[in-house]
Amino acid sequence: MQIGLDIGFGDVKVVSEDGRTISFPSAIKYLNKGIDLGAFSKEEKYSFDGRNYLVGEEALLGAFSTQSIDFLTRYAPLLAFKAVEQIGEKVSNIGTGLPLAYYTPQYIAPLIKSLETIQVNDRKETFRVSVFPQGLGVLLDFLLSEEGTETGSTAVNMIVLDIGFNTVDVVAVNKGSASKEESGMLERAGISKITQALAQRLRIEMKINLSEQEAKDLLLKGEISLYGHVSDLSEVIRSITEDYIEWLLNAVLSRWEERIQRAKMILLAGGGAYYLENHIPEKYHSLIHIPKKPEFANARGFLKALKQQGS
Repeated sequence: MQIGLDIGFGDVKVVSEDGRTISFPSAIKYLNKGIDLGAFSKEEKYSFDGRNYLVGEEALLGAFSTQSIDFLTRYAPLLAFKAVEQIGEKVSNIGTGLPLAYYTPQYIAPLIKSLETIQVNDRKETFRVSVFPQGLGVLLDFLLSEEGTETGSTAVNMIVLDIGFNTVDVVAVNKGSASKEESGMLERAGISKITQALAQRLRIEMKINLSEQEAKDLLLKGEISLYGHVSDLSEVIRSITEDYIEWLLNAVLSRWEERIQRAKMILLAGGGAYYLENHIPEKYHSLIHIPKKPEFANARGFLKALKQQGS
């Protein structure tokens, strides 16, 4: 089986050949020794590179900071292992990606090497690995059919905004073809800006310190439980999110204004689009297009690219 695997700073997204989609937080923390609770503990331990870890939902409280490429490359094998484990079938080929600024031999070669052979919990798995630029996966998802063939309606001028947790990849598209010269990346411009603003607000108003992953989780839940009392955060989140969208679009306009003037659409996708799609200001509705399940757009595109390579 082939899979598209988007290992993001915020979440891991997987799309399998049989159409399944799986996601879990890119949350990792050390599993320290404690009281053995036996059957009463449901924590799943992952032994990797000489240490024991919790991964995903179980690691949200106290998770490592995920805002560096070093984190992504260091723990990609562990996150990929959990993804394959959740697929539950033999995986042979993995299509994955790197942010545009890191799509260089310096990062591509080590990532491929680390994912070709993965050893976790005394299990060894081997894969054929292809690495694509993030953002390009979103474009390929838009341009290609499920079988990886061109749909025929590809001569489109657009801007792809792939909003991740840490980075925003911007792909300029001229008549359906990505422009390497005009494309780029905004560092630390992703959803982490919202989570930081939310965490700061709650730190001041509720005297609670949240990890990046915990704050991201609250964006989805829209509420927080503190000492058994549930507080609605929807209005706070709406205000912070709309401010972020205005900031992001202004940042993109300042650098890609000429391209946007000629664009038929802004294709907004990535994990960030999942959080933003209900908060787009009305004045941008005619320009912005958000695909179905936008958080899986890169993973879908990576899988389609693998199919195209094999055709």
